[in-house]
Amino acid sequence: MNIKKTFIPIIIILFLGFSFISLSLLYVITPGPLSETKNVIIYKGTSTKQIATELHTQNIIRFPYFFNVLAKAYALRGKYLKSGEYALTPGATPIQVLRILVSGNSIIHKLKITEGSTINDIIEKLYNEPLLTGNIEADCTEGFLMPSTYFYSFGDSRQKLLSQMKRLMSETLDELMPGLPSNSLIKTRIEVLTLASIVEKEAGSEAEKPIIAGVFYNRLKKKMKLQADPTTIYAITLGKERLGRPLTKKDLLIKSPYNTYYNSGLPPTPIACPSRSSIEAVIKPAKTDALYFVVNGSGGHNFSSNLESHNMHVQNYRKSIKK
Repeated sequence: MNIKKTFIPIIIILFLGFSFISLSLLYVITPGPLSETKNVIIYKGTSTKQIATELHTQNIIRFPYFFNVLAKAYALRGKYLKSGEYALTPGATPIQVLRILVSGNSIIHKLKITEGSTINDIIEKLYNEPLLTGNIEADCTEGFLMPSTYFYSFGDSRQKLLSQMKRLMSETLDELMPGLPSNSLIKTRIEVLTLASIVEKEAGSEAEKPIIAGVFYNRLKKKMKLQADPTTIYAITLGKERLGRPLTKKDLLIKSPYNTYYNSGLPPTPIACPSRSSIEAVIKPAKTDALYFVVNGSGGHNFSSNLESHNMHVQNYRKSIKK
């Protein structure tokens, strides 16, 4: 009788234990209720229990209690849930969800900075990315950030991305500046970037960049004003907004160090962030006798070595836009 009393509780405990283990094993391999791919964000400092509850709320897992137990079992092996943004696929099992959250392989996002962007454009773009964090504290000089495609994950700082842009521009200049001829009119990094930013804004195609750079070199040699429209636009907007209208004759008389219709030589700083190809064009400009260029209405420019020819191209362009 005593033996029966002893074994019955043991059998019950073993049965319950076996049932719990069986249910747990079944739980971890059973597809979850998620019906479509969903991105889930795990914030830093969130407890395992809170994560399990949130996954259940978003219909990613069933039975958050079991998931919490499973996650704690993983933690005993030194594998912890990590903050980040994760892509979870339809029908993901609890064990699959757990492995993804433990991996730390957060979703990678792209941020494209287009050629000719201003510092203001770039900072605004960084603040418009909700997955980035923090403020931008370091001051940046116009033109010293490299346009490119950058990659980031949830929680990365805006300052970190900005520093990457600055570092890439510095590395690009380190690589290309030794190719600048010793007798070049352009000597310093800021002068190279300044002229490259004007070329960036003026060029209608990559192929035109070395030619336009050559035109500006020719004008500088002859001590002619550059008379580049983008510099006058920058004199008005300082890169903080789009002008939104054509330039007027009055605009060309603005007394600003950036207005190359009013001043000789280069502006004091770049007017935008130039691409690598624009920097290369300034370091190795095309050999040309052209001193003028005007848009041709087909996405490019007509180049001239004398004012008479230039004025003819201007008249032809004006006639074409009136048709």
